[in-house]
Amino acid sequence: MLQEKQQKTEAKSQNSLHRLRRFCLLPFAFCLLFLPVACSRRAQLDQAQTAWDGGDYAGAADRYEEFLKDNPQSDKAAFARFQVATVCRRDLKQFDRAIQHYIHFIEDFPKAPEIYQARLSLAECYAATKNFREAIAEYENALPLAGDDKEKRRVRLKIADAYYDAKDLGQAIAEYQKVVKDVPYDELCELAYLQMGGIRLLRNEYEDAVPSYQLVAQNTQDATLRRMARYRLTDCYERMFQYDQAVQTLEGTEPDPKDANYIPQRIASIRELQRQRNLTAPATFGRPRK
Repeated sequence: MLQEKQQKTEAKSQNSLHRLRRFCLLPFAFCLLFLPVACSRRAQLDQAQTAWDGGDYAGAADRYEEFLKDNPQSDKAAFARFQVATVCRRDLKQFDRAIQHYIHFIEDFPKAPEIYQARLSLAECYAATKNFREAIAEYENALPLAGDDKEKRRVRLKIADAYYDAKDLGQAIAEYQKVVKDVPYDELCELAYLQMGGIRLLRNEYEDAVPSYQLVAQNTQDATLRRMARYRLTDCYERMFQYDQAVQTLEGTEPDPKDANYIPQRIASIRELQRQRNLTAPATFGRPRK
């Protein structure tokens, strides 16, 4: 009786041991089952990065797209989507392809840290494909995400440039004016003033163009830009028939080392225009004597 009881106890112990072994082996079996999948995912990303580092941008884009196709729910999907979008935009210049990836990224990962850069890059792609209205819309979407006032002005400058490229010059000026409003002169103001002056000059609004070019000429630290602004000022004065002011502007301009004869030749040309205009001006006669 005692022996039979011992045998039953041993049998129960062995059954418990077998169950314990099976329980302990389950995680290991699970890992063995999914390890090849995880390794394959890692290999795809590694291959994409290696191709990118080696300058094989087409290969890198293909590897990232394969990864996204095979693993749409992966925790690395956001990373892969942003990477392939960047490769297509920056390295391959395949802007239409990049647009689709940026749209997917923005829709699928709206809380991603890269969302601000993704919107800016999407706008850049739209501008590159001459879809300026779409570019403006994306820049406007990015604007609230800009970190500080200067970054917001930088985005506003891009919006103004997009209106300019779309040939909506009136709205472009309105946007450039927002860039310069109530701020000290800086590099963003410089670009905006040059663009506003250029638009005014293009539209024959010479008197309105003068203040923009004057601000650049007086404030820029770039000698080439200063010279260019003074040349444009000269253009404005000449077209307003203010020949003496045009000559005075040129005389105060630092010569271009690459073209030292430009200023004296331009002055001579302006003086000749002045002479011709004086010759053709109607004579002024005094009142006849009684």
